[in-house]
Amino acid sequence: MIAEIAWYDALGLIGSVIIVVAYYLATRNLLPADRIPFNAANIAGGALVMISLVYRPNLGAIVIEVMFLLIALLAIWRNLRARA
Repeated sequence: MIAEIAWYDALGLIGSVIIVVAYYLATRNLLPADRIPFNAANIAGGALVMISLVYRPNLGAIVIEVMFLLIALLAIWRNLRARA
């Protein structure tokens, strides 16, 4: 029997997959961790996870997602500044 999954849980799962795939690609040197696409993937995945956390709060997960979001935003900002 397949259990029903709430839409916000599905978004959280999709976000988790995005984050894990980006991390895997970075470990294989296929997606440089110091570039915008890697950090954008982390922001997108984290945003989806955060949506799910609005409906199923978990303080530890919220804290780690906020920290990852800040790190990714800082990395993108530095990358854009280096291009200028």
